[in-house]
Amino acid sequence: MPLSNRDFLAEYTADCTKRMNMTDFDALGDIVDIILNTKKTGCRIYTAGNGGSAATASHICNDLTKGCRVLGRPGFMAECLADSTAVVTCLGNDYGYDEIYTVPIETKGRAGDVLICFSGSGNSENVVRAAELARKKGITTVGFLGRDGGKLKDLCDKFVIAPTDNMEKIEDMHMLYCHAISSLLQQKLKDIWDMEIIEPCRGRKFTAALFDFDGTVSLIRSGWQGVMIPYFIEVLEATPRHESHDEIVTCVTDFVDFLTGKQTIFQCMRLDEEVVARGGEHRDPVEYKHEYLRRLEIHIKDRKKALESGADPSLYRVPGCYELVCSLKEKGIKCYLASGTDEKDVLYEAGLLGLDKGVFDGGIHGAQDYMLECSKELVIRDMMEKEGIDPRDLVSFGDGYVEIELVANLGGYAVGAATDEDRRYGINEWKRNRLKKAGAAMIIPDFSETGRLMRYLGGED
Repeated sequence: MPLSNRDFLAEYTADCTKRMNMTDFDALGDIVDIILNTKKTGCRIYTAGNGGSAATASHICNDLTKGCRVLGRPGFMAECLADSTAVVTCLGNDYGYDEIYTVPIETKGRAGDVLICFSGSGNSENVVRAAELARKKGITTVGFLGRDGGKLKDLCDKFVIAPTDNMEKIEDMHMLYCHAISSLLQQKLKDIWDMEIIEPCRGRKFTAALFDFDGTVSLIRSGWQGVMIPYFIEVLEATPRHESHDEIVTCVTDFVDFLTGKQTIFQCMRLDEEVVARGGEHRDPVEYKHEYLRRLEIHIKDRKKALESGADPSLYRVPGCYELVCSLKEKGIKCYLASGTDEKDVLYEAGLLGLDKGVFDGGIHGAQDYMLECSKELVIRDMMEKEGIDPRDLVSFGDGYVEIELVANLGGYAVGAATDEDRRYGINEWKRNRLKKAGAAMIIPDFSETGRLMRYLGGED
């Protein structure tokens, strides 16, 4: 007696599930890395297949191009060679069906690109020929195959075989592999950031570079907001007419964030204003500043001690910052460091990190207790007046709203360093969004891609 509809469908699905669990998931993971690498190299991905495999080849391009647009950034440059009816039929008619993929690969393929082949048998002649040509051109070949892998198995740098002889199930598994890959790529792309270019720097010839300190090059004070904000909340909750805890948290967080990049005294001045507005007594903002610094010192003292005892300074620097400064100087670009942290502390901590005045040939500049002009603005004004620098020739690197907005408004090229300070890799999405609003022309996670960044700023990339 034949199986009922329900039983047949259940058995079919159960067998697919069983066979899916026999997949070589290590190889599948390697394919993810091959695809990810095209983000670094700027290379393209081509796909090819026939029949149902052509449909899967087309579908994965949709997922790579659109589905992998994580946080609005571009996905992968992916093209299915089976998608153009005009091209496929023209080549099939004029050269033969076996050449419909070799001609596009010969025409467009470049060393470093990736060709993803879909073939249930592994013996589709047009796909086999495309893979042979791809290998000759230095194109990485990837195979989604079935049965014993066929001829393509030996032509692929990396392959996955759907463990079944049933063509329908092979194609089912290939489609599931593609969606699994796309889903993993989307997760990985949250932490893999290239240069996010908002405004190109074409036509600029940089002669000066300005760096912020805390959070941009130094991680010694990482977590300072977790000291300042609770302290300020504590102060406001002691006032006669304070509102609810949640409202105070919002108030403090907003003004601390907004003023990040200016001297610490500005945040303390704002705190005093909020205290008075709630019926508290006016105090010299410097008193608040000194108490905050006392608490911060408790938070960071072990880091300083470690550095004083000879710890590797790169552990407390934003990745790649030292290498970038050295590369800029080699190109004749003068490097300045300006911070809202007190100057004596900046000088000392920069020294601990191996980033002293000898590294920043334009000098290191910080704040004073009662200096109410922005130290960064003073540095910029001074460099422009004394050295005749055109604002368009200035590139700045910072993680605070103030310095990004300041340089952008002057006409300089402001690069937002949206470093995730806790993990030391990837992007802090909150920083990224703030820096874009402040006018950043580019967002980077850190400076680890120094060579690529230098090529871009030099107009080579």
